[in-house]
Amino acid sequence: MISVKLLEEDNKSIRILLSGVPLAVANAIRRMAINEVPTMAIEEVLIIENSSSMPNDVLVHRISLIPFISDIDRYVPPEECGCGKRLGCERCAARFVLRAEAKDEPITVYSGDIVPEEETTVKPVSPRIPIVKLSPGQKIELELYVRVGRGRQHAKWQAAIATLYEPEAGGGDERILYIESIGFLPPRRILVEAAKALEKKAAELEALFQEALQQGSTK
Repeated sequence: MISVKLLEEDNKSIRILLSGVPLAVANAIRRMAINEVPTMAIEEVLIIENSSSMPNDVLVHRISLIPFISDIDRYVPPEECGCGKRLGCERCAARFVLRAEAKDEPITVYSGDIVPEEETTVKPVSPRIPIVKLSPGQKIELELYVRVGRGRQHAKWQAAIATLYEPEAGGGDERILYIESIGFLPPRRILVEAAKALEKKAAELEALFQEALQQGSTK
């Protein structure tokens, strides 16, 4: 008999006891939590001005790795949007700007300086992530486009750290699934989305089996 029991939960992690769940299935859920849960991260950066000491490619890389609190109910992945626009539309992209200039004193530019161009709940998970230091007279101005993606595409979209292990005093068919959110989504939502992703994969596989069997029966 399959059972699922919530052992522990806070705003960063969740711990679930799985009983009667085959190891392969439990491990598949773990992998889905890491690789298949949709989250939002910066995919496109347009550099309007960068007079800092940091090269453009390094600056873009640092900014792209900032995790964003994600709204996967409002925004869809680019491949599911029919806008056809390179920079996306209001359905598949959240647009931000980053403008900063050091006057008489050096300053540090933080993730909290990233400003949305439209009303959205999407924002950096922390306003205190340092991006670049500017010396007097230096300036940066960038346009940022945040889109939905998945961890299998790039680590910047990885929703969580997930582990699977046996309890110290458990039976042979019991395992604990631990999911720690990186900040994109609440851990409970990550667990649900991982299960949805596994269900979708199973449905796709079933459809392929049905198609293959139908083709085989006509030969």
